[in-house]
Amino acid sequence: MATEVFDADKEQETKKNQSRRIQSLQKTEKDDPEWKFFDTARIHVQAGDGGTGCVAFRREKGEARGGPNGGRGGRGGSLYLIADPGLNTLMPLRQKVHVKARQGRNGQGKNRDGTSADNIYIRVPPGTVVRDLKTQKVAGELREAGQKLLVAKGGRGGRGNAAFMTARRTAPKLAERGEPGSARWLSVELRLLADVGFLGMPNAGKSTLLAAASAARPKIANYPFTTIVPNLGVCDLGQGAGLVLCDIPGLIEGASEGAGMGGAFLRHVQRCRVLLHVVDGTSEDPIRDFNIINKELQQYDEFLAQKPQVVVLNKIDVPEVQERQEELMEALRTATGHSRVLAISAATTERVQELMGRLRKFVNVQPVPDLPVLPEIDLSKAGLDYDSDDFEIQSDPSYPGQWRVLGEYIEQMAKMTHWEYPEAVERFGRQLEALGISAELARRGAQDGDLIMIDQYDFDFSPGMTNVYIPPDLLEQEEKFAKSKTMKKEEEENDQTSWRPFQEGGFLDVDVEEFVGFGEEDDWDLLEDDDFDEDGAFVYSDDEVWTS
Repeated sequence: MATEVFDADKEQETKKNQSRRIQSLQKTEKDDPEWKFFDTARIHVQAGDGGTGCVAFRREKGEARGGPNGGRGGRGGSLYLIADPGLNTLMPLRQKVHVKARQGRNGQGKNRDGTSADNIYIRVPPGTVVRDLKTQKVAGELREAGQKLLVAKGGRGGRGNAAFMTARRTAPKLAERGEPGSARWLSVELRLLADVGFLGMPNAGKSTLLAAASAARPKIANYPFTTIVPNLGVCDLGQGAGLVLCDIPGLIEGASEGAGMGGAFLRHVQRCRVLLHVVDGTSEDPIRDFNIINKELQQYDEFLAQKPQVVVLNKIDVPEVQERQEELMEALRTATGHSRVLAISAATTERVQELMGRLRKFVNVQPVPDLPVLPEIDLSKAGLDYDSDDFEIQSDPSYPGQWRVLGEYIEQMAKMTHWEYPEAVERFGRQLEALGISAELARRGAQDGDLIMIDQYDFDFSPGMTNVYIPPDLLEQEEKFAKSKTMKKEEEENDQTSWRPFQEGGFLDVDVEEFVGFGEEDDWDLLEDDDFDEDGAFVYSDDEVWTS
């Protein structure tokens, strides 16, 4: 019995210790800046939609049939990535994954265009490589401070009815919806930019050397894997000369295949002009360590392995290393095949300044490589910017009489069509004919009444493709509108000239002398606010409303 009590107490104590360790780790992640370093991120960018065009007509005393004066909508906000030299981590992108720009304001009467939305700039560190997550194609790389990359383009504003006026069509009752803004997932990868990248086995003294040569204060301790994230430092050599140094976690055998911690950070020395290979003089076999690192570089990236190296034998302040210094130096020269080998002590800063001076001269004579990643995909194009009217027609024998039309251009036109207006529907039908879609459907056997699907819109196949599917709620609204018109006509025939507004607004009415664009009774409050355009796509001012 006593043993069981003892075991229960022991188990409870174990759980308490585990809880303390978890709390300690959580505190470390919160307070330790090293745990806030992220060199990869995934974000979703959503550009703003364009504003909707306005249907309005000039209504002024003494100006009969003043003509259309509906303005176009404003452009939606675009999203850019911009390089900020004050950043060295992608942590802000981990904190806010979804970034969305505002949509453009709707057009208004009196030929007033809607206001374009503000662009959004997402700050990232220099050396950031951007890829489209779906295709994994490179969109660009930001290397210089202030460099920008457009990653999601805002939609253009829809045209108002003033833009559709012609000599034959003097009172067009149609407008365009705003173009949808582009949206995509991005894969963002950071490759730190530096003049010199430090390489070496764990506990070789790389962080100590960085602290001795610069004002950086990396974590330093006498055990392997003290460094768990890359560290940057700047060595000031005076007279405007300086070196940007990058210290990455130590490598071990198999790092190129994912072993250890350093392999995940090798991308950060891909942008370095020179590699500084730090060899631990107190190691059991320094030459073997040197060869292991070079082998891992070769397996990870052949281009990285060919970068010029400078080799330093560290910890010569240790007596055992001093005794073997000449022997080790000669062995390193033989292994490297060049004479760029120097013995230093990072702990006592012995010959550290000499090393930095030599590195500065060596970096200066190195050719500037063509480092920027060549873009494989252009994210600045979206929607109707694509000069492609290609389309594809799909059908399934399991569903006879149904056809789906695919194509970037025609799908975008469908999204921008204002289906509430018959003239807009007819215009879309003419576009289908001009692109050859109607003829191709007929050639492939489409019959009158077949279901045609474009994006989220359904049609009955008919000459001109003008018989668009109308939702039941809009049909009910139209029936009420027609009934209201009948009541007005009866009042006029009975010589009752008192006129009252329609309680429901119709969307199939083609008479330009009637009201359009109003729904519920409360919508008449729109007349009291000339600048209202939050929910309604159409705005009328007092001098634009026709009254009897």
